[in-house]
This record gives sequence, structure tokens and C-alpha cells, in this order.
Amino acid sequence: MEKIAQKLTSAIQRERPELTDLQVRTIKFGLECLLGELSKLIMYFIIFSILSLTGYYLVALLFFSSLRLIAGGYHEDTYWRCFFTSLVIFAAIIVIGMNLPQSLLLKSGMLIVSVILTWLYAPVDHPNKPIISVERRRRFKYFSFGSVILMGIMSLLLPALYSGTAVVAILAEALSLPVGEYAKRRKCR
Repeated sequence: MEKIAQKLTSAIQRERPELTDLQVRTIKFGLECLLGELSKLIMYFIIFSILSLTGYYLVALLFFSSLRLIAGGYHEDTYWRCFFTSLVIFAAIIVIGMNLPQSLLLKSGMLIVSVILTWLYAPVDHPNKPIISVERRRRFKYFSFGSVILMGIMSLLLPALYSGTAVVAILAEALSLPVGEYAKRRKCR
């Protein structure tokens, strides 16, 4: 991904020679992230399609990733560690979600735990992009909290076939918050 991002960045730099070194590095980092995420999503889509789990994967992706963009969570250090960790997380969400009893009480309990974890830990920022502003951190906390509640309600309104997967995806993202906070603190030591 780094080589492709470097080639694209070099092409952009040739077209826009007025870009500063910082802007060029920012563009390269953004392209690396974009290409890395796209490649993972495509590979996961292929894997889960081969296993005839495409619908479950899309539900897990929508609920987990939407909340992750807002609330943050645990991050691996390398592309491949991230790839395999995310694959395991998505597979676990799907397997548990498919086999989750359709009990409204159980799902509600899982969502309550998710709301509590989100309130306590969100947002968990990435070490490479810390949230410095107290006001911005507060806005992300409230937005994360509201999003978990809204998506929790949406998950309960989904057809029974996918509802469990959505609930488990929300809980998985909420569980990644304390893990991410702990890992971030450990790295800062």
C-alpha cells in the first residue's frame, strides 16, 4: 500500500508543485489509510461472500464501522495485524449474531452495556491523531453516545435474521473502547 500511495502522491506533487512537504506527507498518509481500508473491505467481502455470509457481513460492517468512525477504539500497529484482528472480529460478530437467541431482554441488556461503555470511554482517539480540544472530545462523546442509542434502536427494528448481528456489532465496538484506551495508555508510558 505504501508504494502505491507513494506513486499516487508523487503524481499529485508533479501536478501541484506548490504543495508543502507537510501537505505531501498528509496526502500520502491519507492515501495509505484509504487504500489499506479499501483493500481490507474488498478481501472481507470476498471471504464472506464465498462463505455465503454477505448479508451478515454488510450488517456487521455497517453497525460496527459506523460507530467506530465516531467513537474510535483499539488499533493494531501493522496492516496485517489489523487485517487479521478485524477479520476475527467480523467473523465473531457474524457467528455470535447468527446464533444469538431472539430474546429482546438479552439484546436490550447487550445494548445497555454498549451504551454504558460508550459513555465511559468514548471517544478513544488514534495515537497518530489525538483529539486535543476538550470541546471537540466532549462533542465526540455525546455524538458517540447518541449514535449507539440510535443504532441500538435501529438494530432492534431489523428483521430477526440480522438483528442479532447488528446488536453484537454494536457491543463489539463498545468493547473495543476500553481495550483501545488501555492500549493507548500503555503506549504512552
